[in-house]
Amino acid sequence: MDSKNGTIELFAQVVVAKNVQRDEPIFFATDPANPSRIIPFRICLDNIDCDPIVAIENIIFDFNRKEDVTVNLTGNVTITLKFDLVFLVKDASGNRAVRVVPGTFTKIIQLHEFCPSLTPAELAEEVEDAEVLVRNVRFDVILHRNDECVINGRKGTPADVLVFADLIVKLTRFTDVIVVGELDLLEKEC
Repeated sequence: MDSKNGTIELFAQVVVAKNVQRDEPIFFATDPANPSRIIPFRICLDNIDCDPIVAIENIIFDFNRKEDVTVNLTGNVTITLKFDLVFLVKDASGNRAVRVVPGTFTKIIQLHEFCPSLTPAELAEEVEDAEVLVRNVRFDVILHRNDECVINGRKGTPADVLVFADLIVKLTRFTDVIVVGELDLLEKEC
């Protein structure tokens, strides 16, 4: 702050362009017979003390680290999300455990898919940073209680999992904001 001329200098992060992917599948498998069709991804959840899992009580989508987002600013934008699916599971005796399944999702977004659309020159000139927001995560899960699978040499219970989310990609730049005015220096009585 420059108290002599009454200005305050700030900076703000301004959104240059934005892309919204609604209900995007981010954890899935592709159908071997039709690669353009998505199907649930089969996972194996480690049993609890050798007892099969009978219920999945909760699932948490753990994505809260900035370094998990990679944006490539060379004519298109590539996002890579690294996340964990955290399952709270229960066996028939009521014992509970936590099981973690890592996941990675990568997608290339063309510049014309942003609003407003950008040219490669505009991307290089105007964009300084990028951010990906993950919202409205939705899980479709089928636990196969009567089946078995093997994970790391131990018996487990298989589950078919699909995860969808809204992805918001913001391309941003920093800009200076200058506030001009007078300082109100009121004397306070103690």
